[in-house]
Amino acid sequence: MAAIVDALTGEPDGLNLKSSMVDSDDKVDRPPPLNSVEALEAIRSLLEGGSDAISFARHARERGRARRFNRRDIEHVLRSGTVGDARWNDRFGNWTYRVRGTDLDGAELTVVIALDPAWARITIITGF
Repeated sequence: MAAIVDALTGEPDGLNLKSSMVDSDDKVDRPPPLNSVEALEAIRSLLEGGSDAISFARHARERGRARRFNRRDIEHVLRSGTVGDARWNDRFGNWTYRVRGTDLDGAELTVVIALDPAWARITIITGF
C-alpha cells in the first residue's frame, strides 16, 4: 500500500489530510488568496498585536519537539522570512502559506501557516 503524502510538505501525511485538488465548481466558493506581499503585511501586522495572534495545530507542536524549534523560532521566521504562494486546503476550507526563513540559530526553517486576517489569527500547521 502506498503512503499518503502531505500536499503541503511532500512528506508522509500523519494527519490524513485530503489532497488539495478540487473540482472547478468548488473553487467558486473560495475567498481570494492573499498574494505574498499582502500575506507578509498581514502576518507582520498581526504579530505587532502580540503573540496571542498565533495558535498551534497539534501537528505543529509535535514537529517542533521532534525537529527542535519553538515559538520564538517561528516568530523569528514570520517576522523575517519570505512568503510563498497560497495553497488551498480542502479539509479546512482555507488558504495556507509557506514562510521560509531561518530560526534563531540560523538554521533554515519553513513554516506552513493558515492565515486569516479577518479573524486576527495565524495558525501554525507545521514546520520543517
